[in-house]
Amino acid sequence: KIPKKHIVNNELLELSRTVSTRQKKKMANPLRTKVLSLYRSVVRLSKTWEAKESWKTDAERQYIITEAQELFRANKKITEMQEIEQCLHEGEARIEMAIHYRTPYPRPVNMPPQTITASWGKRNKKRQQNSRPIYIKSIDNT
Repeated sequence: KIPKKHIVNNELLELSRTVSTRQKKKMANPLRTKVLSLYRSVVRLSKTWEAKESWKTDAERQYIITEAQELFRANKKITEMQEIEQCLHEGEARIEMAIHYRTPYPRPVNMPPQTITASWGKRNKKRQQNSRPIYIKSIDNT
């Protein structure tokens, strides 16, 4: 027969394991608050957005919300911390660029895709891929 004291301790141990498992699931990603904060700032931006031409304001507000929803849904399965940080950095860069240039649409990249040809070698192609601005990476993935 097991003493009652040991049964209680085992139950507490088991409970602590389940609680810690729940906490791990809940706090699996410490960047969660940053991601939610970024999403809230995008929503706030869309509500206060004023286009250069007033008749485009509603369309640009709708674009901001739609783009944010699509990108956040597309990236919700990302679990790597480095990838999440990269996405956060891209989101912040896109917000800053939108505010600065007063356009919510991504800025074009001045280097056409076929600028560096295959005859230049793989290293130069890799340089071209790495030289893409951070704010355009999500567009490349779509």
